[in-house]
Formats: sequence, structure tokens, C-alpha cells
Amino acid sequence: MDFYADGNKSQKLITHIDGVRNNASLFSKAFECEAWGALLGDWHDLGKFMEAFQRYMLEDEQRIEHAVVGGRYATDQFDDPLRKLALQLTITCHHTGLQNSEALRQRLVSAAQLVRDAIKNAPNDLLQRKLPEWPEWLIPPVVTSEEKKINEWKRSLEFWIRMLHSCLVDADWLDAEKRDSDAPKRPDFPSIDKLRDKLDGYIDAKVSDSKKNNWTPVNAQRKNVLDACRESAITNTGFFSLTVPTGGGKTLSGMSFALNHAVENKMKRVIVVIPYTSIIEQNASVYAEVFGRENVIEHHSNIDPEKDTERNRLASENWDAPIVVTTNVQFFESLYANKNSRLRKLHNIAKSVIVLDEVQSLPPGLLYPILDAIQELREHYGCSVVLSTATQPALKKRKSFVCGLDEVREIIPDAMTLSRDLARVNIEWETGSAIEYSDISERILKENMQRVLVVTHKRKDARVLAGLLPEDTYHLSASMCPSHRKDILKKVKELLENESSTIRLVSTQLIEAGVDIDFPVVFRALAGLDSISQTAGRCNREGKDINGGRLIVFRAPTEPPAGVLRLGKGIMESLLNSSESDGVLRGDDGFIDLTSPAIYDTYFRLFYSGVQLDGAGVQNARASLDFPEVAKRFRMIDSATYPVVVPYKDAYNKLEIVRDKFKPSRDDFRSLQPFIVQIYSPEFQALNNVGALGFIHEKAFWYLSPPYERLYDERFGLVVSEENLFPDYSKFNV
Repeated sequence: MDFYADGNKSQKLITHIDGVRNNASLFSKAFECEAWGALLGDWHDLGKFMEAFQRYMLEDEQRIEHAVVGGRYATDQFDDPLRKLALQLTITCHHTGLQNSEALRQRLVSAAQLVRDAIKNAPNDLLQRKLPEWPEWLIPPVVTSEEKKINEWKRSLEFWIRMLHSCLVDADWLDAEKRDSDAPKRPDFPSIDKLRDKLDGYIDAKVSDSKKNNWTPVNAQRKNVLDACRESAITNTGFFSLTVPTGGGKTLSGMSFALNHAVENKMKRVIVVIPYTSIIEQNASVYAEVFGRENVIEHHSNIDPEKDTERNRLASENWDAPIVVTTNVQFFESLYANKNSRLRKLHNIAKSVIVLDEVQSLPPGLLYPILDAIQELREHYGCSVVLSTATQPALKKRKSFVCGLDEVREIIPDAMTLSRDLARVNIEWETGSAIEYSDISERILKENMQRVLVVTHKRKDARVLAGLLPEDTYHLSASMCPSHRKDILKKVKELLENESSTIRLVSTQLIEAGVDIDFPVVFRALAGLDSISQTAGRCNREGKDINGGRLIVFRAPTEPPAGVLRLGKGIMESLLNSSESDGVLRGDDGFIDLTSPAIYDTYFRLFYSGVQLDGAGVQNARASLDFPEVAKRFRMIDSATYPVVVPYKDAYNKLEIVRDKFKPSRDDFRSLQPFIVQIYSPEFQALNNVGALGFIHEKAFWYLSPPYERLYDERFGLVVSEENLFPDYSKFNV
């Protein structure tokens, strides 16, 4: 009897097994486990040698499970319970996603007869495989070891199983594509060294042009940053910190380090991990100008449909591309996922340079499992990790921070001097008593501040202050959908280019990280040190005012939202009240010296001591090898918010298209992402109670029902208050 890999008889089973073995072995070679990858490929489809399974595929007879057969065969063949556990999980779950031990046990226990039916038809040489040895770094500790060491090993085992599973799933899916003559061809990309040369040529030309036409002190410091990145790249793999003040050229200099470092160490790719989609769009555009749009893979939920080409989608499936730009959410939630669609890419993270941009934005409540993951990637999977920010958090290992990182090397040799040379802002601390927003607006108008940015704590604060200023004042907050915010930012940037224009902007903290915008005067409500420093990066960014821009830090009449934002403000207040004898450096004005990297270390040490670094208990679930529970606990986006589609531009036309489809595609749902506002439970309940919300496709999205569309304001976004929660039927009048 002939055995096939699929119901169309397009591929012989043994051909498929050979293809998966070769790919899985190649993929796992990146972390010196090719024998494991080969065995997974050999046994993953043993169940397809069952005659009953062939009838199921070819003749549509009763469904029968096949993936469990290879896992159960490993159970019967080998004695070592821990090594065969890796085979049981990866083979048995290669279609279902990684499960927990109880679900695995239930599947394996009932598979004895299936194994007997399969092995009588399988080639004998395929069945006679040896159990590979442990990787040298994963040899289990002795049973008498202390519990801490045993749990550390269990988490390393858990991470390794994820990597093996990724190798098998990707190898299986790639080989299955060969059966489909209509399947799109996987894209080819330039080599890492060619991309490095392209970047070097681009940067050198840009520097040469600036020297001829517009060489400023800021340009000179950016050149120093670039030189330091190029020099530091020629070293072995490890942890690196790139501490560069906002506006110091981190985007291209950091990529120069990454590509040169990858070439030096024969690494496969550069993965740039960014906290906010607004920064991704900005940075990806810079990279696209250098390398060509087709050579920069963007993988995030808010990608512009025009950029999400077939080439981009295919490479996003498994990150088989030399340059990948993605989000914190996509990167870290994939590392701790249990679904195959997300796990598939993990093996391609091995032997990569990972640039964590704005690293201070990592969520503190998940910091322990995040740092544990990047420790694993550095120690056992050939990765280098770059911690890139203007406000370097205190992530190095110390007695009070045992989950920290070992041996972090600074790329910039003298970060303090660079910070002071790039200082372009004079800070005015007005943090005594609270200042009302009416006083702020009066001051702006009285002093005729024509180009000014104010950053507030809360959405409501931004709305209140913008309402007190002239109607041509712009407003930005998360009450506005991404498309709306993007349009406002574009308009603001255009106005700023005209030096005679009046432009006032009131924003929440979403303006702080990575947004390339430049005001001569900036107000910031007292907040955490990192927030104040990031806001300073929006002031005199290009150093055009040689006397320095004005950053006015004031005490707002309201508190920041409860949680980490309020904690950050509290720590900042304690630093303002401390003395130099407490180790807090001060400038000539007697206030905190924000040009000192040491102050950020002090701030973040205090900050991390005030939060639970694994509040969800991810590490315990990992040590229990409970993969679904880990995925459930490791969530970087607040699940207490609700996505509401709002009537901005053509959002509701797109909504109708999605609603009319019986089974909308991922692209259909993605088309609505630019028009979504995330709202918290009290607002959601208020809207839902009065019938202001409709939903589509099993509540995948909510939307404002027609009588309540006016709640979305063209200036302030979605405004929910007791005063406006009534329907407006005027447009339905005949």
C-alpha cells in the first residue's frame, strides 16, 4: 500500500518525513540540537502510516488522530522520562499547540493501539532511532539540588521545548506548502553583509551632505554615536546598552551596530522590538528608505494594509528575513504563547541581534519572565540583546534584583558626556503647589507662547486644557483612534516646519516615546523621571535654539492613574526632596541633573523595588510546564479594556463590509484597527447600559450605534460623560 502525506496524493509520506527531518534538523542546529530536530521530523507523522488514517484522508472515512502516535511511540521506546517528555509534547502537540501535562497524558494513554497499527507499516529504519543526549547546558541538576536551581532548570527546559516545537511546526508547514502548486513562493532577501554595506553607504552619504550644508553641534554628536556603535559592534555576542539622549540618532546608529555585529558573529537577522506602533511606523519608514520597503518586514497588528504585502505576510509567519520590525507585544507574547501560529517563528529568533528600543517601557509586572527569556536567548540560543533608550533602566543584576542581566556592556564609552553635550533644554521646576489648568492656559496666552506643547496625566486633563485654549489648539489622546491621531500629528508637523505658524498642542503621555516632534516650549505635569526625560526629547529636539528650549515641569491639580504611573510620580517627588548626600546629583540650579545616567539608575532601582515583577505568576506556571496557563498569564495588553470602532473617516463603510461577510478574514478585521478606541470598563458599562454600543461577529468588535455617533468628537475623540449619554435621532428625521 502506498502511504501519502495528504488527501490529494500530491506527496508521498516518506518524502514529507524526509523534508521535515531535514528542515527541523537545520533549524535546531542554530542551538546545537540538530539530532533532536531530526528525530522530531522522523516521528512527527508516524500516525499517517495507519491504514485507517489513509482511508480517512483519501476516502473521507471517520476521522482518526495521527499526531499522538509519534509521541506515544517515544513513550514506549525510551526510558528517560524527562528527555522523552520533550518528544511527547512537541510531536503530540504539533497540530494542537503546546498543551499541559494532564491533557498530554490523556491523549497518550489511549494511543497504544494506534501505535501498533502504524508501526507495522512504517519503514524499519525509521523506527530504529536513538534518543539524543541533552544539550550540554540543559543537563538536569541532581535531585538533591536546592529548589531554586531546580526551578531555574525547569524554566530552561520549558523554553527549550518551545524552541524544538517551533522547529518542527515551521518545518512541517514549509514542507506542506510544496504540495500546493498555487502556494506563493517564499521571498528571497539580501544577505546581512549586503544590507550592512547598504546602510553604511547611506549613512556616510548623509553625514557628508550634512557637513557640506547643515552641520550643527547635534549632527557632530550623532556622528560620535555612530562611530561608537560601529566600533563596539566588533565584539562577541552578549548584552549591550545603547544609552543615547532623545534626538541623538539611535535609529540608524543602533541598526549600524546590529548589522555590523551580526556580520562579525555570523548571525542571521536583526529584530527591532518597539513598544508603540507609532514608533514602528516612524522607524520602519527610515529603514525602508535605506534598505527598500521590500526588505523591511513589519509584524504588528496596526500595519498599513498597503505595506502588508504578500511578501510581508509570508515573512511574518516565521520571521525568515534579515530585518524584522515588531512590537513588544508580538515579540514577548510569542515567546510565551502556546498556539502554533505564534510559536512557529521562535526558532528564527536564535542567532539574532535583538534591539529592544525604548527598553524602559517594558511592563514592570512582567519584567521577571521578560528578563528570563532574554537571558535564555543570549546564553543558549546565540543572541545578542541591545537595550536602547535615552533613559536606561536599572536592569543589571544586583543583590536586590536577582532576575537582572549579567555583564551588560555600554556601547557609548562616555554616556554622561554625550548626554550633557546633547542637552538642549533648560528645565524650570514649578513643583511646589498644584497649578490649575486654567492658570496654565492663561499663562500660555499672556506670554504669547505661539509654539507650545503641554503633556498631561490623563485624557480628561488634556481635553479640559485644550478646551480652555483657542479652538485652533490641537489635542492628542488615546480617546482618539489611531487614524485620527496620525492625521493630527501629520498636521502638527507640517505647521512646525513653517516657523511663522502658531501651533499649540495638548497631549497625554502618548506623545513622549519616539515621536519625532520639536517644540521650543513644553509643559509637563510632574511624573516619573523617564516620562519627564522623554518629554524633554520633544523640546528643542534639533538644537536650533542655541540658548536651549524651555521645559516647564509643573504639579498638576490631578494625580496620574493608579498603578505604575502614580508610583513613578511618587518616586520622582522623593528624588526632588532628596539631597546629594543621598546620591542624587544636582545641576547648577539645585535641582536633579537629568544629564546624569546615574539618576536613572537610582530612579529605576526604587521603581522596581515598588512593584511585583511577576505579578501574574508566569514563572511558576512555566516551571510546571503548563503552556496554556503561561500564555493566559503572560498578557502585555490590559485585558480590562474594550475595543470600540468609532465613526472616523470611512470607518463605518469598512465596518459594513466586515459585517456583511459570513466569515471575515484577518485582513478584514485588521482594516478596522486604525478606527478603534480602547475604553475602560466604567465607560464601556455606561455606553452599554444606554444601548450606545452594537457589536459584530460574536463581539469581536463593538461600535457606536448610529444615534450615539456624535459621542465621537472631531477634536477630542470619544467623550463619555453623564451629560452626553442620550441618543440623537435628528439625522433620522424625514
